[in-house]
Amino acid sequence: MERRINNLIELWKEGYSERIKKYQPYQAVQQIKHIASLFSPGDFFYFILNMHNLQLEYVHPSVRNFMEVDPENTTIRELLKCVVPEDMDEVKRKEMVLQDFLDKFRDTHQLPYYKILYMYRMKDRYNRYRTMLLQVNVLSVSSDGTIEHILSVHTDISYLGVAKSDYISFIGLNGQKSFYNVDCQTGKFDETLFETTASSFGSNLTKREQEIIFYFSKGLGAKEIGEALNISEYTVRTHRKNILKKTKQTNMAQLVSLCVMEGLI
Repeated sequence: MERRINNLIELWKEGYSERIKKYQPYQAVQQIKHIASLFSPGDFFYFILNMHNLQLEYVHPSVRNFMEVDPENTTIRELLKCVVPEDMDEVKRKEMVLQDFLDKFRDTHQLPYYKILYMYRMKDRYNRYRTMLLQVNVLSVSSDGTIEHILSVHTDISYLGVAKSDYISFIGLNGQKSFYNVDCQTGKFDETLFETTASSFGSNLTKREQEIIFYFSKGLGAKEIGEALNISEYTVRTHRKNILKKTKQTNMAQLVSLCVMEGLI
């Protein structure tokens, strides 16, 4: 495990730290804390990472719900120890694709308008396995286009009952082109994706269908969803059938997993 962590740390040092000429602390930590205080309650933690020296500038206290660490004194190396060892090589490939995407992106100053997502598994302080959704946002980019700070949000999505995805998604937050479920097997971002026609998963789903997917993701059955939306159980089942047909999925568990990675849930 230690070797795998070292390999990931070295990847970050080579891809980010060695390119940053000067250390700059992140100037808006208090604003990030304020924004986070507005999040819906949920089991998650987040941190701000300075890519110059891979030091944590802030770790939210909720990290204690997952790991037995001091949020004011912990390190990125300690946080990585929670990742299931069998997943570390896969995490490294995803980070390689993420880094390659950032390197190949034409206008680096647009990167803060992207949300990058992938899943991994962790073993928490109580020896429970959790499926986690990682969301990365670039917080600041230097004048020469080097990424300086990132926000890393880790949310427990085990309750969704979804299988861990082996893909990574890059979602534009301000009208930018999104790249969904990018294959990570090669460790490279396929440049031809930049030239493909932008498409948005779920764009053909109605508002009602998106509501039903949301309730299914919460573990509700057709009868309970019908009661929540004031429609019949039969209508819910009809919507479910149409949703699966539209999205070309075979069951709701697969669909929910896809919706998580596409940022619809």
